[in-house]
Amino acid sequence: MGMLRRPEAWVFVILLGSYAFFWHARDWNSASRLMLTYSIVDRGTVLLDGLDQQTGDIAKFHGRYYSDKLPGYSLLATLPYALAKTGLGLPPHPRNVAGLAYWPADYWTTLGTSGLFSALSGVLLTILARDLGCGPRRSLLVGLSYGLATPAYAYATMSHGHQATAFALLASFALLWREGQGRPALRAFFAGVLAAYAAVIELQVGPVSAILGFYLLALVLARKRKPARLGEFAVGASLPTLLLLGYNVLAFGSPWDMGYFHHATDAFQKVHSAENPLGLRGFAGAHVIPLLWGGYRGLFFYAPILIFAIPGWIVLANRREWGMAVVSAATALAIFLVNLSYPEWTGGWSTGPRLLVPLFPFAMLPVAATLAAGGVLTTWIAVGLALAGGVLMLLFQGIGAHVPQFIADPLLDVVLPLWSGADLPPWWVSGRFARNLVGLLMPGRLAQLPERWQGLQFAPLVVAQILAILGASRLTRRPPTLKGPADPRPGSNLGVDQE
Repeated sequence: MGMLRRPEAWVFVILLGSYAFFWHARDWNSASRLMLTYSIVDRGTVLLDGLDQQTGDIAKFHGRYYSDKLPGYSLLATLPYALAKTGLGLPPHPRNVAGLAYWPADYWTTLGTSGLFSALSGVLLTILARDLGCGPRRSLLVGLSYGLATPAYAYATMSHGHQATAFALLASFALLWREGQGRPALRAFFAGVLAAYAAVIELQVGPVSAILGFYLLALVLARKRKPARLGEFAVGASLPTLLLLGYNVLAFGSPWDMGYFHHATDAFQKVHSAENPLGLRGFAGAHVIPLLWGGYRGLFFYAPILIFAIPGWIVLANRREWGMAVVSAATALAIFLVNLSYPEWTGGWSTGPRLLVPLFPFAMLPVAATLAAGGVLTTWIAVGLALAGGVLMLLFQGIGAHVPQFIADPLLDVVLPLWSGADLPPWWVSGRFARNLVGLLMPGRLAQLPERWQGLQFAPLVVAQILAILGASRLTRRPPTLKGPADPRPGSNLGVDQE
């Protein structure tokens, strides 16, 4: 019964169970990472020869094919893929075949990587919300809002790198911010590992890795951490860096070379190069409003709960939680500015502002501060915002979560028409609705429903989510007050680390 009273346990089960419901078709971005995972496990090589028809998001070097992505996600995914392959007897991925929209290993690999790390991010946010003064139910609201009421929901069910990156950055910050919990040397080491590994998954979050390093430096200068922590953080950060350099040598013959320099697709060659690996240009101010609001790529449209981040930063500043306030705000700003500087700022076929996804957990931290400082009305408004975001995300998840960038209003022009039974647009590449557990377990009954009623296949998921959330709200309780270095009261983690 002890675990049933912990909100973070409920958050993990509800989120992972919700992600397990969906099996989305591949896109190029996912396939590029998955093919590297399959090649490593099936054949023990980083070469993608024979798998190059699966994606146009690929690199070609000296006549051989490689993933154009950094290897961080693909390496993480080797473990769940190897486990699924061994446990379920899955065959190796076929070579020299036309692109596959679905392959059984995709489901298990994605769930064991993107799904797992998304659920763990929800757990971390639930714990941090409690540290900031939220009770069990408000902490539950924070974790579930992140995982079900923002586009994190969509990317938890796809093999993009965003969700693994978000977890690595958030976990690194949590280890630094909560260092008073004990074993400070080990925590600083793993904080460095996670901060650097995030950039091995997605190079564009390198500025956030640096922010975390400067945060630790600030703690040391303020005499809240011992100077030794910097060395331990640096040693940890060196390991993923060496891993990336070693992969680059193995694939491209030089530690400073990478797949971004050798795109096989002309459209990507025009953006990325050896001189500008990320393809960044000057800030495009005209994209600020579309990235913040509106049905195209608006942050607050697709994740309305994040509106509470704005007063939350004020709350953190008033409480002098400067570390939490500055790191969360600086992280959100850095990721936002990188998105503004990227020519393909729309994120291509996506749900919402895809390239902003790694900032979501850091924006949820001030949301937790708002809930901790507010009263009952604040909580109910947050519940309303979360419900709005949750319904919107379910609508997008239901149709496969991939809407192309040339659609001006994805919700009105594509999502709602598909749910209502309208004819499929000529460019649509998969079924009307995403593959899911109900459709796979009861295909005959589902086929008997008129098209406009086939959305009912998602009703069991919604019912299960509602029942689980009600159960969590009823069974969770405020834990007993702890004393000493593990005291979870706001600000208690800012003391000098304990040896």
